[in-house]
Amino acid sequence: MRKLMPLSCRTLNFARLVSIALACAQSTVAGATNVPPGPGALPQVLTAFEDFVQTHCIPCVREFYTIATVPFPSVKTPTFAGFAPANPAPNTRAGEMRLELLRAYPVGQQSRQHLAMRVVLSVSAGSGTTLYPLGAGLLDEDEVPVLAAALAQMGKSVSAGGGDSSAQLVDTEFHADSVRMGTVGSGNDLIAYVQIAPADPLFALKQVWELPAMYLPAKDVSTLEHAVQQVNAKIQAFRGR
Repeated sequence: MRKLMPLSCRTLNFARLVSIALACAQSTVAGATNVPPGPGALPQVLTAFEDFVQTHCIPCVREFYTIATVPFPSVKTPTFAGFAPANPAPNTRAGEMRLELLRAYPVGQQSRQHLAMRVVLSVSAGSGTTLYPLGAGLLDEDEVPVLAAALAQMGKSVSAGGGDSSAQLVDTEFHADSVRMGTVGSGNDLIAYVQIAPADPLFALKQVWELPAMYLPAKDVSTLEHAVQQVNAKIQAFRGR
């Protein structure tokens, strides 16, 4: 005759099964979202360029080209009334955006080249001409013409003055890798912006005011487009197209 297991042993085994099931469930969720368990743990997302340099370009030649520089004037600070916390500064800081082309290939194997656009943001402090880096973002080469096309569409929308006037906030943006550019309007105010967030894979889901940004008049979206087109032209030249 089969002996009965003591209640304490059965309770302990059941607790072990529950613990194992919970551990498996947590592992499944972490694998599905590609986010490791633990508070504040986010995966680091590499661009194709960064992955190539890190794992496939040995020994590696890396080249840097400054393609375009766009000055950013000091403009009235967006209020985002009713959405964002009040900003006591009446104006944004002046600064500049520098667009660079990055090229990498294994020594002696230029046919295996990888290219990317680097967006470097800098701001001025006070009335001097010294600029201080705000940060840099990277965009893989196949996204560069897509960004240029998106900025062209935004420029047409700005010129046409379209959009839903009943919307309290309208954010039209392009995001890829660690770069975001767009226009944001609140009421009758419309302004263009550039953001970079290399350490935040979920930055595209955040509101404009939740990340460092540089602003410029919405009419200057065409200036951003022209600068990006210059980078794309250099990419096409390297690709022999």
